[in-house]
Amino acid sequence: MSIYNKKTFIYLTNCAFVSVGILLASSVIPFETTISPKKVEAATVKTYTATAKLSLRSKASTKGEILLTIPKGKSVSYISKTGSWYKVKYGTKTGYVTTSYIKVTTKTMAVSTFTATNYQTIAKVNLRSSSSTKGRTLLSIPKGKTVKATAKSGVWYKVTYGGKTGWVSSSYVKEYDAYKKTATTNYLTEKTASLRITPSTKKAQVYSIPANNTFTSTQSVVNSKGETWYRVSYKDKTYFVQSTVVSKVTPTQVTSTEYKANSATSLYAGAGVSHTKLTSIPKGAKLTSTDRIGNWYKVSYKGKTGYIDSTKFSVYTASADTTADDTDNSTPTLPSGSSISQKTIYNIDDLQLHQSNSTSSDLLKVIPANTKLKTTYKAKNGWYQVSHEGITGFVSGSYLIDETTKSRIASLGSNQNSYLFMDLRTNSSVTADQIDKYVASKTVGKTNVLVGQGQTIIKAANKYGVNALYLAAHAIHESGFGTSDISVARNNVFGFGAYDITPFIGAVKFDSIGNNLEFIAQSIKATYLNPLNWKYNDGAYLGYTVKDINGVRIDTLSKGMNFYYASDSNWGNAIANHMNAILAYDKEGAVSKIPNTDVPSEPNYPDLKDVFPNGTVAIANSDLNLYSKKGSTESVSATIAKGETFNLLEKYNDYWLTVSYKGKTYYINVKKFSTYNKFFTVKNLARVNTSLANGIALNVRSEGNSSSSKMGELLNYQFVELVIDKNNKPIMSGTWFKVKLQNGKQGYASGIYLIRELDK
Repeated sequence: MSIYNKKTFIYLTNCAFVSVGILLASSVIPFETTISPKKVEAATVKTYTATAKLSLRSKASTKGEILLTIPKGKSVSYISKTGSWYKVKYGTKTGYVTTSYIKVTTKTMAVSTFTATNYQTIAKVNLRSSSSTKGRTLLSIPKGKTVKATAKSGVWYKVTYGGKTGWVSSSYVKEYDAYKKTATTNYLTEKTASLRITPSTKKAQVYSIPANNTFTSTQSVVNSKGETWYRVSYKDKTYFVQSTVVSKVTPTQVTSTEYKANSATSLYAGAGVSHTKLTSIPKGAKLTSTDRIGNWYKVSYKGKTGYIDSTKFSVYTASADTTADDTDNSTPTLPSGSSISQKTIYNIDDLQLHQSNSTSSDLLKVIPANTKLKTTYKAKNGWYQVSHEGITGFVSGSYLIDETTKSRIASLGSNQNSYLFMDLRTNSSVTADQIDKYVASKTVGKTNVLVGQGQTIIKAANKYGVNALYLAAHAIHESGFGTSDISVARNNVFGFGAYDITPFIGAVKFDSIGNNLEFIAQSIKATYLNPLNWKYNDGAYLGYTVKDINGVRIDTLSKGMNFYYASDSNWGNAIANHMNAILAYDKEGAVSKIPNTDVPSEPNYPDLKDVFPNGTVAIANSDLNLYSKKGSTESVSATIAKGETFNLLEKYNDYWLTVSYKGKTYYINVKKFSTYNKFFTVKNLARVNTSLANGIALNVRSEGNSSSSKMGELLNYQFVELVIDKNNKPIMSGTWFKVKLQNGKQGYASGIYLIRELDK
């Protein structure tokens, strides 16, 4: 894609597309022969800003349909001019606005240099002799190529490619981090290390980890600055640590040795004191270990397996132990657990049979892979008692599957020619009519936002090179054929952002089903179907997951999107079934087509928000920093102390909140709503849910019964303020809540049709 119309656009965080206008240059002289690396021309930028509330119309006339209203002060992306009308883009909509209410300002952009940074082209782009569309085209850089940037002027980067140095528009490049899968590797922190959510120092650290803590990694990243980072797991989440503060450490097996605690200490889930503490170990306790990583021993104690700091222990010998203690180190006949109904199981790999339920107990023998075993006893830590060739002991459930799972694996492996394994980057032959008929047949008499959306689905899929049949089936599966509350009320047919703790408010809002479909198509293509992204696993297909006998995913047997996308092992198969129902596999022309391997950038959340009643009361569960400006955390304006109350006013898609505290309006950055209750709990917010009653309005009555007089109505999905007492508890009359209407009057609404929100 070459730059056209002498316009270039840039996407700003938390904003709509903002035009940076015509980029002017004082000359059109080849960059290589006339411009010194230390002195390059600056770019002139034009910005188009609404000076009043402004209608975006479908054509350059007041007779044009109003597509949306642009608030005063918002910037728009300029495209062209027709008479007294500008053609512009605002958000996801393109239309016309009158020039009378658009202010055009210019600004000269200085040139700034920075550390050499790698970028990847997201489309074909021209390398120009100057930071302007007037600059001579030196060459065209294909999509997907890596370039090194050293300076920036406005929205132009100075880069080198193919032996030439010039300028490219920032609209067509993104910072490039090279991800690489690695064998499972352990890294030990040699000094204090920062754990971050991205492989760079751009974002603040999440955890500060002291030296002598070990983490496991299966992926390395060379970021755009050339720094190497490792993706590690910590407290069940994924972070990145820089290679300069860690060293590789290899687990080793040692001769079985018994150790005695020299002082009271702890058993940790990982090799380091920063990991979760599993239990306390008293002075004098005796433990046996055969595995070591660094100066940490792997042991089992009181039914839990973890790591101990070897510096807290000494080798134990009975002759040297002249002091008595009350520690009971006897091994029971059976470890703590329970008897179960006889179960047939199989081991997926060669498996060690131990005397008891830990690797620290004596190794009795190795059971060959795929051996049929039976068990009737399960230890609390997920180990099972089995017998093999006359020897009875315990094996870890992490390597065991039941008969049903074994049969499922065999069935999946023998059916490679199915939608489970079809490349989802291929162009589908499904028609809009086929999608529409399937949706309509399943939703007779129901409110359904997917009805008639077949062509919209195909358009979104084709735009980003995603299989349309898959996209349709995915939307159908996640939204109950477009009938779920989240799909109807929030135009979100994929449940994107619908956390378990707060599915409705957590789910991202979209202004149309079409925009939601495009967002997901772009996001899926950039992540799960992108071999360079960590969410990509084994292939660009639906796939499946396999879980062990304890319900934990077995990574080596799990494949495709299902691996990271869903905890449900049957997620991929459920979507494949919808695909087959719409279009039989042998009729899908995509099966024989070459996949589209173009990779778009990840999309930004739409700039939308929820607005709550002004009297929505929340209590801080931790100290909350308040900011005067949304999107900026540079300066803390005030702090809400833990236990204080405030009013929750708005929640944005990017998880910023608008709040009122002591009579002033501020903003809070929560980042994720999956753990919102670490920050606050709301006491009196509810949502109307009359979906089971066909979405009819909810009556508000003068008393808590259906025979009292009607005072007003609440619409389906509407947020409502519950009236609370002095202890912040909702006032009720039986199963009816006392509510406050928008006109200030108070009445009662049936609790059957109200769902409490953010009250965990």
